Amino acid sequence: MNKAFKIILVMALVFALSIVLVPILYPFLSSWFKFERIFNRLVMVFTIAAAVGFVLIPGLRKGGRLFDSTLWRDYGFDFEKPWRRLFIYGFLTGALTVVLMATVEVAFGPRYLRQPVLISDVIQRFLKGMLSGMAVGIIEEFFFRGFIFGHLKRALPVWIAVIAASAFYSLTHFLDNGQIFIPEHPTMRDAFRLLLGYAEPILRRPLDISPQFMGLFLFGVALNVAFIRTGSLFFPMGLHAGCVFLIKWQYSFVRPGPEVHDSF
Repeated sequence: MNKAFKIILVMALVFALSIVLVPILYPFLSSWFKFERIFNRLVMVFTIAAAVGFVLIPGLRKGGRLFDSTLWRDYGFDFEKPWRRLFIYGFLTGALTVVLMATVEVAFGPRYLRQPVLISDVIQRFLKGMLSGMAVGIIEEFFFRGFIFGHLKRALPVWIAVIAASAFYSLTHFLDNGQIFIPEHPTMRDAFRLLLGYAEPILRRPLDISPQFMGLFLFGVALNVAFIRTGSLFFPMGLHAGCVFLIKWQYSFVRPGPEVHDSF
């Protein structure tokens, strides 16, 4: 059984498990989360778990250990390099990039400065932004750069792998099923409708999403190039985390104008 078929089979299992489990979990979680959010989180958790399994299982079968660094090195987790410094440099680069973009948009529109600035809001957004940035940076970079791009570059020329991985990264941000109506007592059938609903924005509104798609595609290219140039996943992790952190935190100081989208 080749690896591509295994991945397809595992993703089918991920979707099937999510469809089966979400109606079971919903009665216990409905006070806090919507049905579609529980479904989306199950898909995400199972997908990341499957990617981790693809990394660990072959190595463990060969006698490796769970936390053996050699199992993770091919996926960008090279701890023999100055990984802390790479992460910090990446984080500062990402944060400063967003600061510069926000400064230009405040100076020339469409953003404007918030008045007054609330200390409680600054602290709250700082903590939420840092937590969100770290989570997104680590999880998404492992999956999109370490796992997806890592496998593609073994099978394709590097530049084609960069384009394919970046396009895939961008497209996943538009898998939106929030427009699907969910009844008061949802079932597995409604979960299946959510699965089909992922493709609705891509199929029905391609022109509407094309500007954001290109922005995310170019960001994906930058992250892939950072991975290639440093040979480590820690710089793109920091870069991604810094961008997400500042995107979240900036709203303590600025307000968005019309047609402003932040999708990292």
